Amino acid sequence: MLAAAVIITATCATGISPAARGFQKKESEVSPEARVLVRAAVASTGIILVRNSGDPSGQGPRPRGSVVIIRSNGIVATNHHVITNVRTGRLYDEILFSLAEDGDPLSSAARFRLAPVLINKEYDLALLAIRATAAGTPIAESTVFPAVEIADSRRIRLLDDLFVIGFPEMGGTSVTVNRGVVEGQDLLAKWIRTDARVIHGNSGGAAVNSEGKLVGIPTKVVADEQPVDKDGDGFPDDYRRYGAVGFLRPSYLLVEMLAKLDQTRPGQSSAIGQPEMVEPAELIAVHGVVKSSPDGKRIAGALVGLLPPGESNVTENTLLTWGSTNAQGEFKLNRPVPPGRYVLKAKALGHQPYTREIDIAASSAPALVVEMRAPNNR
Repeated sequence: MLAAAVIITATCATGISPAARGFQKKESEVSPEARVLVRAAVASTGIILVRNSGDPSGQGPRPRGSVVIIRSNGIVATNHHVITNVRTGRLYDEILFSLAEDGDPLSSAARFRLAPVLINKEYDLALLAIRATAAGTPIAESTVFPAVEIADSRRIRLLDDLFVIGFPEMGGTSVTVNRGVVEGQDLLAKWIRTDARVIHGNSGGAAVNSEGKLVGIPTKVVADEQPVDKDGDGFPDDYRRYGAVGFLRPSYLLVEMLAKLDQTRPGQSSAIGQPEMVEPAELIAVHGVVKSSPDGKRIAGALVGLLPPGESNVTENTLLTWGSTNAQGEFKLNRPVPPGRYVLKAKALGHQPYTREIDIAASSAPALVVEMRAPNNR
């Protein structure tokens, strides 16, 4: 990792030119079928406008970020930071949005009022409901909005095509589409990395695959910025930006939030009172001991790791957390995990590979015991 890398979080407030990022034209062309499907996803993407009651008189709502419709009854998704005042930490008093294909998105005739219904601060996501027009006219229950289909983001692979749709500040009030690929995933921290351009204003928009289905919400950028010492005095005189990686929250998090919304407010498509808050998941430090079967001797130098359920191969993308045993055969995995079901794998010299599914339920759970067999044991 480069020590001078600068993490730009929250509002993704950075503008990175293609030249500065070392951007190169993609070798493969987008098929006509993919173009049609991505254009359909554009129709589900809009711009967020916000305003506080204490704003100066005459000051109208101002652009703040992007939003995507994920249910045809008017449920939309965006980033929590897009609808939050960074100075006060409170939600904006007035949250509006306009669709990409409704002409001028800053025109009051094209605006709708939004009300937050479910917020997940841990993953910087928010669900909102379309309540009324900008003029305050309630939306009829029969109204159907152009919703994007949500893909299973757990199935994406390295180098899959991605298209980031949104309203970056440098693009004015026009929707933009930027193409890139999946550069990697962090399954435990729940990020998808992409080289598609993600800058201020793209936050909360849509990242879709070549089928036009939602795979992620653009949320932040990590920029590689290196100091430049021009006069040789040991102090940086300037900084040079070499590239950046965009980070998306995977769409399966939205599926989980929608399920929670249905559970807490069944049959309701609009907000009532304050939005629900999703509490952060408890993280559990996984530890245990590795023994030889059937003699029970502890094994030093064994490698132990956790994979997502259903995975069998250990790769850079599937290995969530790992560790090795000490002289007493004890291990502690290097990253804590939330409660859930995992695949436990272990490998040790002179023993058969070990695989089984386990449930990790609470931080007070007992230490794991892994019993590995020698090749001649059945």
